[in-house]
Amino acid sequence: MTWRGDITPINRLWGSLPYLLPLVSALPLGFLPSGLFQSLPGLIPIFAPLFRLVPLATGWLGMGVSLALLFLVIRNTRVAHFVRFNTIQALLLKIALFLLNIALFLVQVLMQAFGILFGNLGLAAMVSILATTALLGVIAITVYAWVQNIRGHYAEVPVLSDAAYAWIRY
Repeated sequence: MTWRGDITPINRLWGSLPYLLPLVSALPLGFLPSGLFQSLPGLIPIFAPLFRLVPLATGWLGMGVSLALLFLVIRNTRVAHFVRFNTIQALLLKIALFLLNIALFLVQVLMQAFGILFGNLGLAAMVSILATTALLGVIAITVYAWVQNIRGHYAEVPVLSDAAYAWIRY
């Protein structure tokens, strides 16, 4: 969709940058036991430049960056709709990733608590599969959004786009 105004090349660039936040936040999932980077170490050099950005996207600093994007970009009506849409969509992806990290943490706690009583129960494999799937999903959404932004189109990710349109009505 390009009906919300002019999408200039600079808007395409600014619309693509926020997707680095969830991508960099998802990279540590690849280093879990039996994770993506453990299984395919050839991918590490591809993502090596982004590993330096992990402290910026996680923890309190990542929360500060997210809040800055929320208040300085998304709520600023002088910023192009295309940039605001992509920014909120990237932040929603980061929130979904945060909730997944909480779920993975709880599963790991349960593994430690009940692993002594009942054995491993295959929960370690489940955590590895879930983390790898999440990382691949974030990579796929990021690449898709970048390609759509280069083309000057809105990246329509089914659930995220609906939420982003609801958040940014104008």
